[in-house]
Amino acid sequence: MKNILVTGLLLSAIGTAVADDSPWSGNGQLGFTSTSGNSDTTTLTAGLAGKHEVNQWINTLSLDVLRADSDGVDTADRYILEGKTGYKFNEANYVFFNTRYENDSFTAFDYTWTNAVGWGHKFYESDDKKLITEVGVGHKIAAYDIDRNEDSGVVFTAKVDYMHKFSDNVSFGDVLRLESTSDNTFTQNDAGLTFKVSDKVGVKLSHQWRHNTDVPIGIKSTDTLVAASLVYDF
Repeated sequence: MKNILVTGLLLSAIGTAVADDSPWSGNGQLGFTSTSGNSDTTTLTAGLAGKHEVNQWINTLSLDVLRADSDGVDTADRYILEGKTGYKFNEANYVFFNTRYENDSFTAFDYTWTNAVGWGHKFYESDDKKLITEVGVGHKIAAYDIDRNEDSGVVFTAKVDYMHKFSDNVSFGDVLRLESTSDNTFTQNDAGLTFKVSDKVGVKLSHQWRHNTDVPIGIKSTDTLVAASLVYDF
């Protein structure tokens, strides 16, 4: 419980600093549930994403956190850090370098670290709709939680980022990600409906689906997460 509250406070502080002191735009998300009685459970989902685009350069940073415990025992503990730098040839096409680090105590992998270079294409992007695709190739390290052995090798990456705004107050977004190596293919899909309650604040209902094709015996290959979060745009 203490770790969950500290994580939430840190994310709130970082989001406030970014909003006040930098030209970056983006959003912060925070969801929290707690039950007590026959079962005491707490769950925290939090995220912070920022984007800075000037002249030919695109820079993005993000942090995602999931923490949960049941009756004092941790049941989920994951954080993901990701950064990207891209250079635009024109309004539709760009090249990029992306790095993504994931640490998870409750999956087949203790951590993964993916670095890739690639090409991105904007089919369209506006305040009302967006469709952006990326493909890349690079290097991925995966450390197995069982014995801390590391597998590393060439990785092929792909990403589809879609958004459609139905009205001034309701929008739908979906991000599909794929990382494929000779040992495993990782797929993650994040879909969500956001309902705006003011210019800066909204409520997001989201569903996350994560799948690994090759996992050790006794480990489930698919994880899902359903969450409701408060969203603040900056």
